[in-house]
Amino acid sequence: MITGRSFSVRKRLRAFTLTELLVAIALVGILFSMMAPVLARAKGKAFEVYSLNNLRNISVAQQLFALDHDDRLVPHAILRPPAQGAVIPNAHLTLWPDLLESYVGDRRVYQSPCMKCDPDRGIGYGMNLSVAGAFAVETESDGAHSTEIRNPAQTILFADAAFVTRDTMYRPANEWEEDVSRPMGTWTIRTPPDPLWNLAPTRVMPRNGGRANVAFVDGHVESLTIPQLGFDKPVGHPLNWWDRY
Repeated sequence: MITGRSFSVRKRLRAFTLTELLVAIALVGILFSMMAPVLARAKGKAFEVYSLNNLRNISVAQQLFALDHDDRLVPHAILRPPAQGAVIPNAHLTLWPDLLESYVGDRRVYQSPCMKCDPDRGIGYGMNLSVAGAFAVETESDGAHSTEIRNPAQTILFADAAFVTRDTMYRPANEWEEDVSRPMGTWTIRTPPDPLWNLAPTRVMPRNGGRANVAFVDGHVESLTIPQLGFDKPVGHPLNWWDRY
């Protein structure tokens, strides 16, 4: 015998109709499409903050290096092979990431979360050669002296960097694209007066939503667009943030 109580329970457990199910799926799809851009922006912002923290750690390491070397900046490279297990293996040179490794504590700070090179061994940040003054010097104590930099708070020292593709290297700076065929990335930033500007286009890379994370000589970090850095300005121009002057 079917009681009123059991009939009521069965009625409440009635399954969705096909139409109701399709409507529910459609609503979920609409909600997801509305949330996706928000989630993407949140993820991009998180990566930007992570990258800024990496550069902040590199800047602190550079300042500690300067304290140990008569207020001189870390050289871009020195003419000596690195120790075994180097961040950047090289037969002849020890590059700045290895010179700073004992100060940064964790070599993962050299890996930008948005870089397109090898995520395990690639380098996502470069040092500004215009500020370093030379590609390589004799010893750790031969780097540029901080007093040689006229405006430390407006002079790039480290930044997001990469090889720029041949297809985009002649385009406006905001259209540069990262060359994914370079698994090690780059640790060098070249600027317009450099004769290798186009032959070895290792440049500041706007990989954070059209912006590049930048560390200045005075140690502070910012997220800026490429046009803000003044690559279209001549040496010595007040809006040029990539030379010493």
